[in-house]
Amino acid sequence: MNTFEIHEIHYGWFQVCFTPHAENQGWLTNSDYLGCEAPTNFLVALADILEEKSTEEWLCWQDEPGASILRLVLEDGKIAVEIFTAEKDSLDLPYNGAELALEEKTLDYKNTFEIKHLLDDILVEFSLYEKGNGLRLYEKHWGQFPKAEYHRLRECAAEINNTLDKYSKMFCFEY
Repeated sequence: MNTFEIHEIHYGWFQVCFTPHAENQGWLTNSDYLGCEAPTNFLVALADILEEKSTEEWLCWQDEPGASILRLVLEDGKIAVEIFTAEKDSLDLPYNGAELALEEKTLDYKNTFEIKHLLDDILVEFSLYEKGNGLRLYEKHWGQFPKAEYHRLRECAAEINNTLDKYSKMFCFEY
């Protein structure tokens, strides 16, 4: 079962889903209206956790005018994912940081994942947008692909489960 899926990148909207084929799904949508680079911030937060720079990360996903707050927590070799509806509109929230904990209204989704399974799905999903038509779609509808952050996360994954070759072989055809 997939644990993560990039659902849509379309005209300034970026949408992802955790456990997309399960009964309990965790949706996050971000608009580029306020310049919040949620996909890049997400990759950086995961890498920071895996490099043991932090054990908990809070990220805002700005869904005009509302917002969702994503909390990632390292727990016993697993990553807990929590998605909250924000109390305030996205205009009044920082892009990331622990102060977002004060802005949560309701818990909409919670799940805990084995690190290697979650990383596999995240890296494979982002790999589809690294080159070729996927890259063109990403950059036309969202912005610059977070190449440095993606490769940093790949390096973290390689240290965990020696699967870097798997991600190196993922590509999109170029026409």
